[in-house]
Amino acid sequence: MRDDLNILLTLLLGVALVVAFRRIRALEKRLSGLETEAQGAPGAHVPGQGAPMVPGGEAPRVPQAALQDTTPPAAAPGGDTRSGQAWRPAPFAAGQALRRVMDWLRANWIYPVAGTALIMAAIYLVQYSIEKGLLSPSARIALAVALGAALIAGAEALRRRWGDGDSGARLVPATLAGAGVVALFSATLAALHLYAMLGQMGAFAMLAAIAALAMALGWVHGPLLAAIGVIGGSAAPFLLGGGAVPGAPVFGYFLILSWLGQGIDGYRRWGWVSVLAVTLPMAGGWLMAQAGGPGWALAAMALGIALPALALPGGTLIPQAEGPMLHRWQQARPSLAVLAGALAVLGALLAILSTVPAPANTLALGLLAATLPLWARRAPVFTSLALPVSAAIPLAVGASLITTPLFLSFVLNAATWNVIATLALSALAGAAMLWRSEADAAQRGFWGILAIATPGATAIAIELLWRPLSLLPVLWPFAVMALAGAAAAVALWAARRDGGQGARLGAAIVGAYTMIALAMTLLISDAALSLALAVLLVTAGAMDRRFDLPALGWILGLGATAMGWRLMLVPGLGALIDGEVSTLDVWLTFVAVLAGPLGALALIRGLAAHPARDWGRVVTETALSASVPVVLIVIFARFLDDISAHAALGVEASVLIVLAWVQAQRAQRLSSSRAMLWVRRILCWGLGIAAAFCLWIGAVILSPVFGFGFGSSVSGWPILNDLALAYAVPALLLWGAFRRQGGKRGLLGRLTALALVGIWIATVIRHLWHGSAGMSLGAGFLQGELYAYTLALLAAGAVAMAVALRTGRHMIRVAGLALIGVAAAKAFLIDASGLSGLMRVGAFLGLGLSLVALAWLNAWVTARMPGGKDLPETPE
Repeated sequence: MRDDLNILLTLLLGVALVVAFRRIRALEKRLSGLETEAQGAPGAHVPGQGAPMVPGGEAPRVPQAALQDTTPPAAAPGGDTRSGQAWRPAPFAAGQALRRVMDWLRANWIYPVAGTALIMAAIYLVQYSIEKGLLSPSARIALAVALGAALIAGAEALRRRWGDGDSGARLVPATLAGAGVVALFSATLAALHLYAMLGQMGAFAMLAAIAALAMALGWVHGPLLAAIGVIGGSAAPFLLGGGAVPGAPVFGYFLILSWLGQGIDGYRRWGWVSVLAVTLPMAGGWLMAQAGGPGWALAAMALGIALPALALPGGTLIPQAEGPMLHRWQQARPSLAVLAGALAVLGALLAILSTVPAPANTLALGLLAATLPLWARRAPVFTSLALPVSAAIPLAVGASLITTPLFLSFVLNAATWNVIATLALSALAGAAMLWRSEADAAQRGFWGILAIATPGATAIAIELLWRPLSLLPVLWPFAVMALAGAAAAVALWAARRDGGQGARLGAAIVGAYTMIALAMTLLISDAALSLALAVLLVTAGAMDRRFDLPALGWILGLGATAMGWRLMLVPGLGALIDGEVSTLDVWLTFVAVLAGPLGALALIRGLAAHPARDWGRVVTETALSASVPVVLIVIFARFLDDISAHAALGVEASVLIVLAWVQAQRAQRLSSSRAMLWVRRILCWGLGIAAAFCLWIGAVILSPVFGFGFGSSVSGWPILNDLALAYAVPALLLWGAFRRQGGKRGLLGRLTALALVGIWIATVIRHLWHGSAGMSLGAGFLQGELYAYTLALLAAGAVAMAVALRTGRHMIRVAGLALIGVAAAKAFLIDASGLSGLMRVGAFLGLGLSLVALAWLNAWVTARMPGGKDLPETPE
């Protein structure tokens, strides 16, 4: 009964398809006539029609395809269309594309439904034969293949009959052919998985042939079949099953599949088929590499897809796409052909960086960076891609630590040539970019800066992450010095070509100084790099003042950031404090960190405003402001014999406070995108929370007073000891950061600073009375210590009175009175219990006189504050 019902439903669906098709034809004829009547007038010319309307006559029939088809004529290789005009890709908008798809589905929904019905009919036919046992497995597969072939043959016959007819009829062959292709895919998979009639290689060859057939049919039937071919071809290797490690040929298969899809779409100009032909094979190759495929094959496949994708989707063999650069997509959306090329390049970068191990990753990216400026020289729309491609080389050096974690040291030892080869390829890429700067006058500064920055950043990344000096003690410094010499030669050449002006000259000089500094670091000491960076900052400022090169502001900002890196991380605060660095190098580092930014700021003072110059000025100022307290902290810490745990946490908290203040200043003073503003705010909050955590640990768990069993002894002399590093220095930095900030946040920051000052004074007093080893609360309190706390509270109240008089704030005066009240209560309730005889008399005499003096001070301050008046002499 169920089988009969399936057959009946199939027949009914076929009848409904025929009836619906005839009614659609009738509706399209009526719509064509109505459009002709609405647009035509006596003597008017109907678009798409060869002759005007004849009064009283019948309008000649206009094919619907002629009215709707607005696709530009296909271009011959080289970019010329059949009309003799250069092709320019139409702008692409995602909303408009989705709207067009939805409109097409509303108007032509019956065709996808019909195709699905045909596919289900083939599936039900095979199912029926299986359930009834009518046919052998071979006959069932042959029946499915015959059905698919019959649908494709019928589609081709209908296309030849209606190929030049209206668009509605032209969709019927495409629907039938698509159903036939899916039937062939299904038959092949059934022969592999259900009946084991094919081996994996045979099934793979069949699936690839069917995908090629689908793309060939798409050439004449439309983009849907081409897309089916790309999708089916990309999925074919994953439909085979089995757990064997993928070999290199499968990557070649994905490469050929991508070329076919791009080539067909480049001639037909559908656009979105190229996007599929780029993304799906790239994703398939990446998945195969994740399954154990060779990394070098993935790198070769990625380059083989990326470079042709800049040309083939646009219908040319060499990239010639026109339009604004990709980073201006908000002003002018790129076409689908341009988008496909960009996706191919970015996908290649992601695939290589995330999966390919060394040395294939750096070699492949270096080759791409050296090829792109030359390959895309006639397509300025792809200029923006040079930046991520260049940045990918030093990123690949760092990614090697992840993609080659166990064998990186082996690779570097067994293939020491990789270090020099990576640097050489980056230098070759720089030479290609320098040539492009000469050929592309509009983007000369961009290409010139990138030409110097690419090999320079690569050399720095290799030195920081691979540490090749132990393997190449002579060759590596020589290679860096050769790079410095090349940069100096470029500077001389740019000075002649650009008349002593321009970004190319500035970038070359900066690159030469940077490479010289790196070579000096390799050959001499770490302090040499800091001194070279200081000279670089001063030189950049002097060149900006002499030649008016505002682009050097980027060098100032980056150089100041590098100085901060040298101070905080490499060699870092630990090495500077613990004595790992010699005393001479420490003082040379301090001189470089302070004198370099200060000299650069003095040189650019008074120069005209410019975005790059202003950015460099702000970054350098904040870096200098942050370096001063850090240098003072390190100098103070070096005078101590040993750094305790609470002092180390105080130093770390101080550095985190400084870094958070730097991010807050940049968020406030630098005009940037909303995203960068949120990034800086998140960094500021994260660093601030980390600083608060360090302060809490140092004040409670590792405190020499409260940290039972965890606190360490105090190092240093009375008052001048590491307690200042633990509490006083962070308090001073917090007060400086929040002194001008209003609102609850500023009040909370200042109160935290005052609380740290109170902790510091209390611990200093306890250290005076108990020494460094007996500061724990378990040792109890001495009588003189208690009275010292009282005197400290009275002094704090007096200071609050003075501050209230200076600032005119009554709340501070009230706080001072509260401190005095606490001191008095403490004296009567706690201090008096341990005193006797003349000591008690003297103590209370002194307390009374102090309170009288402070009361007079309170009245005097109140009378002189804004809005204040003299206090009454007697109570009313």
